[in-house]
Amino acid sequence: MTSENPAPQSLTEILSAHWSGMSFDDLPPGVVSTMKDHILDTLAVAMAGIPSEESRRVRHALSGMSNGGPCLVWGTRDRLNPAHAALANGTAAHARDFDDGGGPGHAGSATLPAAIAAAELLGSNGRDLIVAACAGYDISYRLLQGVGGFAAHTDRGWHSTGTFGTFAAAAACAKILGLEPAAFANALGIAGSFTGGIWAFIEDGAWTKRLHPGKAGESGIDAAFLARAGITGPHQVFEAPWGGIIATYAGGRGFPERVTAGLGRTFNVSTSYLKPYACCRGSHSTIDAVMQLISERNLQPSDVSSVTVTAGTTAINMLTVDPIETVFDAQFSLPYAISVALENRSVGLDQFDPPRISEPRIQETFAKISMVLDPSIELEEGPRLEFELTSGERITLLAGNPTDAKGSEKNPMTHAEVVVKARSLLRPYGNEATAQLIDAVENLDSQPTLDNLVSALGATPLANWKETHHDTNNLDRAGRAH
Repeated sequence: MTSENPAPQSLTEILSAHWSGMSFDDLPPGVVSTMKDHILDTLAVAMAGIPSEESRRVRHALSGMSNGGPCLVWGTRDRLNPAHAALANGTAAHARDFDDGGGPGHAGSATLPAAIAAAELLGSNGRDLIVAACAGYDISYRLLQGVGGFAAHTDRGWHSTGTFGTFAAAAACAKILGLEPAAFANALGIAGSFTGGIWAFIEDGAWTKRLHPGKAGESGIDAAFLARAGITGPHQVFEAPWGGIIATYAGGRGFPERVTAGLGRTFNVSTSYLKPYACCRGSHSTIDAVMQLISERNLQPSDVSSVTVTAGTTAINMLTVDPIETVFDAQFSLPYAISVALENRSVGLDQFDPPRISEPRIQETFAKISMVLDPSIELEEGPRLEFELTSGERITLLAGNPTDAKGSEKNPMTHAEVVVKARSLLRPYGNEATAQLIDAVENLDSQPTLDNLVSALGATPLANWKETHHDTNNLDRAGRAH
């Protein structure tokens, strides 16, 4: 008798076998420190998003569906079941679009709320959380490369945070649960059946974008717990010629070799950028270029007659929201970002929440800026800017790849800069709560439990902090999205 050759492992089986066996000691120190920066950044941004109307409404909806649970809803005293806590906290983390991105999309807001909820339930320690988060970032980034990467996926209208964030959350939770390779692969297969997220929100500013990482976290945590209970998921979720991710999400054109390239040598945490500016990442290389010009020339708005921004199809679709009425609108308007950079030399959250477009100075500068389509320009090339000054001088700037802007692996934010950003975002919670959260994350790898971290996340805004958000006392009324 002759034995048949075993079937080759699927992509999810290869990734699952690798990460199910990984321990904290297998992580290089640089990966650990980078991951802690991403954890701090995500949690600080989430706490800043707690008062947002989107976050409040999600909490209100979930509280009407549940009688509580074991997992904390950050910035409140409320508790929900793990999946609903992941949805609520993931929405808060992305409510102001200031969270990390670029790996599988907004990796932190999809991965960490789910991982922390699962870890809170199981009594995991700080090292467990770090390893789980690394698994989520690495696996989801690799799978996104398998469909051609962020630009190709976005060009098809998919929002990668929704589509591949689900894999990130499922992988992180599978690691927290200690799933063996087969069950780990089941979790990824189940996640692939749950995943989704489209860019249709760009047309009217709908709030679904804010929900995508939370929903990814909810679906991912469900997938991992279902797999632990013995539910199977398709191990060929990527490669299946009919119904697989490559076939349905990428028109059948896949790059499986990219999924496993460097597995075990590269961990892909730093493929996710941190945001120095509180708007869509597609604007960031342009903002970098404009801020450098302002610094070098001491450029004033009155010095500028006009700015023409020439960009490709995807950038035009993403970054020309008009009129600007909401935070979302402002964050997806490149002319608005350029306007506040020129006027205020700042592109922080205070420039977008609330939008400042009604200010006469901003309006005047905004009117000088126009967007022009050049279909030959790819998203990762970045726009070309033509400044015409009142002196008659013309200046051309090439923005370059938005994914290489400040905060990227090529141009990283320092730990000190991450801490400064976190302190700014956490100001409504006071100095003591701010210091507690920063300390809990910086010492996460030495913590035998997550008690200190969860306690810090339970801080509520100071009573004397004046919120700038719209009144949302009547949460049953319809929300105006745009």
